[in-house]
Amino acid sequence: MTVGADMTRDIVELLRTSDGPLTAKQVAGKLCDSLSSKNVEKIEAALHELIAKGTAFEYPPERKGSGGRFGHLSPEHWVGGRIVANLKEAGGRLTIGQTRNSLRKWEIRYFDEVLGKLVSEKKLFYLTVRLKYVLSSPPDPYDHLLPRQITALREIVERINRHRKNNLSMEDLREFLNGAGPAAIPASKTSGIPTEDLIREWYNKDLPAQGGLPSIPIPSTWSHYDAWCLLNSLTPNLDEFKNLLWRLYRAGKVEFVPHSFTQRLQERELEVSLRGPHGEVWYYWKWR
Repeated sequence: MTVGADMTRDIVELLRTSDGPLTAKQVAGKLCDSLSSKNVEKIEAALHELIAKGTAFEYPPERKGSGGRFGHLSPEHWVGGRIVANLKEAGGRLTIGQTRNSLRKWEIRYFDEVLGKLVSEKKLFYLTVRLKYVLSSPPDPYDHLLPRQITALREIVERINRHRKNNLSMEDLREFLNGAGPAAIPASKTSGIPTEDLIREWYNKDLPAQGGLPSIPIPSTWSHYDAWCLLNSLTPNLDEFKNLLWRLYRAGKVEFVPHSFTQRLQERELEVSLRGPHGEVWYYWKWR
């Protein structure tokens, strides 16, 4: 039981353009006049011929008891693409557990082999800081610091800045630790000083995306500040950014809300967020 050359080409093109692997019945539903058992059998036979030629690949069932599926890439290649895409969507950094859990159940069986191959080919990268992370790009030297070490560096910078004419920012220090020479730390570069009006403007920009909730992630507001500094040729200064939030808090104009699952936060998010008096991570803020 065979299909013609035109139908074979149509099957190959359908698999190539599909968002995921398809069953023989799904292929027949798109290419045949009816879903008769005869048509499904013809399509399945054609798919197995394509597998023998290396033009198609068989996938395990999506759930127990369902039929096999077919795609134009090998399952390993498919899962590799999914891992890379999921990492990109997450900003280029996930823990091993988060990376695994971003896959469908049937894809997880390929996870260890595929991730190991992607790392060996330097398409993805590992970073271990308390937890083991998967990164889309090679980690910088600064990324290897533990959270307590970053906190210690920040305290050092704050203390040193009391005696410096021009403030040193954590961004300057990050660049230096990542390999930029001392000349790359501009002593005269002006720090960006955010204002209450600016921070309210950024708050209002983010508010519609919160689904009716009044609290905005502090890292999101930092991103607005960072972009504003870049636009105005200023140096982002985390201390100035946090100082403004604290001043507004002490004036009773804003509230801080802690994050319930801090283990899910990336280190940069922890760095930008505020710390409460009992060590809680104040990740959100809102106007009173």
